[in-house]
Amino acid sequence: MTRDDTRPSGEPAFTRWLETTEDRFQRADTRRVTLFVRSMLPPLGAKGTQEALIRELNEHAAAGELDNVSVTVTGDRLCLCETCTGTDAGSSLLDRVRELDGWGREFDASVSRFFETRELDSSVAGETARALVPPRVAVALYCDGTLAGAFPCEMGDATVATRDFVAALNRFCEDASPSSDGKESLRVDSAPNSHS
Repeated sequence: MTRDDTRPSGEPAFTRWLETTEDRFQRADTRRVTLFVRSMLPPLGAKGTQEALIRELNEHAAAGELDNVSVTVTGDRLCLCETCTGTDAGSSLLDRVRELDGWGREFDASVSRFFETRELDSSVAGETARALVPPRVAVALYCDGTLAGAFPCEMGDATVATRDFVAALNRFCEDASPSSDGKESLRVDSAPNSHS
């Protein structure tokens, strides 16, 4: 990323989201971010990235640019059987995933590919199960209590990663400060298997 460009390269849906959401962010009375992680101790190699993300979001909160940053631990898999989804924890998490999945139609965006449903089968145990597998890290932005963005997602023909959201958030926060020139380059990764 360079600071010379003001628009991401190549994806009109992301550009539309940026413009719409920046305006919502600036006008919002409350702004919060929810970070979804599989574990508070991810595999080494991913640990530093996750900690840096949490630190950066907390810095925005400390500066008053975000009203709240929360972390939700999703676990590696959520069993989709009636018993497990009937628990408070299972039901709550599934409701959050449905909310994220319902976001973004106006921007041709979807998080579905990143919250995979898998069929599990053990011939040894003689059991089968359906599981929802979340991404290692996902993030949601709320402006005045309304979901304004969920990442990673597919938007138009591109994959928009969590780091793209962070760059957008930095831009929104920078543009909110009176001394800002409002310019930051944003890049959308087109890699089909980018889950961060």
